[in-house]
Amino acid sequence: MVLSFDTIKSVTVGAAEIVEKDDGVHFYKCTQKQLKAWEALAPHLYTNALATTGIRLDLHTNSKSFKFTVSSGAKFEIYVNDVLIYDLYEKDLSGNSFAIELEGENRITLILPAHGTPGVISSIELDDGAWVTPHSFDRNLLFIGDSITQGWQSGVDSLSYAYRVSRFFNAHSIIQGVGGGFFHDTVFDQALAFEPDAVIIAFGTNDWGRFSSIDELKYHANAFLSAVRERYKGKRLVGLSPIWRGATEGVVRATGSFAEVCDTVKKLLVDNGFTLIEGELLTPHRHEYFSDQNLHPNALGFGIYAESLIKRLKDII
Repeated sequence: MVLSFDTIKSVTVGAAEIVEKDDGVHFYKCTQKQLKAWEALAPHLYTNALATTGIRLDLHTNSKSFKFTVSSGAKFEIYVNDVLIYDLYEKDLSGNSFAIELEGENRITLILPAHGTPGVISSIELDDGAWVTPHSFDRNLLFIGDSITQGWQSGVDSLSYAYRVSRFFNAHSIIQGVGGGFFHDTVFDQALAFEPDAVIIAFGTNDWGRFSSIDELKYHANAFLSAVRERYKGKRLVGLSPIWRGATEGVVRATGSFAEVCDTVKKLLVDNGFTLIEGELLTPHRHEYFSDQNLHPNALGFGIYAESLIKRLKDII
């Protein structure tokens, strides 16, 4: 049987919006207002905001088969009973489809692409008469951040820190990671139809080179953080200062040194009522834990980052 749009929608996790079009089901991690705001700031930010980062279909079924067909997207991952079983690229999708055989009752999680062309699902097929139940979560988490939150260069999308944290806490999460992103009041949408138990913000590293002065950074960061604080009053608010970054020693930009920007971000987070977690303390300051040597963790680096973060979040969320 082919699952209806309503059933696909009911088992979708991580989407701010879900729309059925002629070529299949389209998923968005950002609202239309947010997409327009990122587009106004830069074309590449819009592209990264469109990526289906953090969006997955998460269901329980007694079907002996699971088949999905896509009309867009170059990389998908499949978990069976919370274990990564398949890491699929375009070459693995025969006719844009992939099928697996199963035994008994299983939890199936289909991970959509975190980067590049958004994943569009044309169809999901199960055995005729099989039952389908959405996975049940213990809490809701909203991640907002830059390429680190999007999981750039993690190798396996679902091994990035936001995914790992989500799995550990059995959380329904929206992961609004936008590569190249920075603090800007226009990219926050108070109308996002998702009620998180905790909001985790992780901007700062791109702000170092984005703004013309430290005062401009402060202005936009304050406006953004105060809007988040007001919208999610009473929720747990967590701020991650920038992750360790190599090749910064002796480099001074319009906003000052990287260390000065990190100190500014920490103060702004605390002043706006966020619980601060210092990002530079979450990974070793060694190049081998970063896929590009200096900024984006590899799968091992993301694992250490996530493990360290989880230890701190246990006492907060």
